[in-house]
Amino acid sequence: MWNLFGNKRSILAIFLQSLLLITPLAHAGKLAIVIDDIGYRMKKDNAIYALPKEVSVAIIPVAPYATARAKKAYEQKRDVLIHLPMQPKNKQQPIESGALMIGASEVKVAQLIQAARNQVPYAIGLNNHMGSGATADRTTMSHLMKVMAQQQLFFLDSKTGPSVAAKVAREYGVKALERNLFLDDSDALSDVQRQFNAAIEYARKHGSAILIGHPRKNSVAVLEQGIANLPQDIQLVSMGSLWRNETVVPERTLIMVFDNPPAPTSIAPFNAVPLLRGIPKD
Repeated sequence: MWNLFGNKRSILAIFLQSLLLITPLAHAGKLAIVIDDIGYRMKKDNAIYALPKEVSVAIIPVAPYATARAKKAYEQKRDVLIHLPMQPKNKQQPIESGALMIGASEVKVAQLIQAARNQVPYAIGLNNHMGSGATADRTTMSHLMKVMAQQQLFFLDSKTGPSVAAKVAREYGVKALERNLFLDDSDALSDVQRQFNAAIEYARKHGSAILIGHPRKNSVAVLEQGIANLPQDIQLVSMGSLWRNETVVPERTLIMVFDNPPAPTSIAPFNAVPLLRGIPKD
């Protein structure tokens, strides 16, 4: 006869164990990683796309592989950002075409954003590439954020210099966040590792950390190792989940063990096989 009480007790125990696994994550520090400058070099891009899908990619619209990279990210269910070139303070500094320049009209900005979205489909948000001049100019940012609000895009301020971008974004109802740390201002392996560790500590202290990096050899190596060995109190999340302020519960395999009697197999020698879910049988 089926042991109803025993079966309920087993299910209850498993349920409580599941709660113990999930509950600490509700209070975990969230780490969001964005990789800029995607779309230029397929080999380096592919190394980034081999990382967990929570790692978001920021794609430069005029990059030769921009559209292909956006489509691949979408297939992986990876968040896509437009990495929009913007005018730096140093006017001698070279910048890609299609950049947001100080003094651009609202109509010009709207055209620029639409062109960027055509090149980078599936983008849910935008962050600045360079842009220390543009992000400090209130009028330019007002034009941009008005268009962003109309297009229902999120904004991430890369903070390449003193900036009013996030403040102006919020004034226009655009959900905006700001970069907390750069992973690889220095490409030295020890420096990259130190920055990754600093991001973990920042997430612990402040509840979340946004880390921006680039598709470089040492950056990939540090991310591969660091993500695979994240402390239990740190949760890797996508940029979209931060923008939407979501509570992210990672996928886990639920193992259930039933107490009811084993059933014989239908093929000789008709061995008894316990009813298990999610556990491979030797």
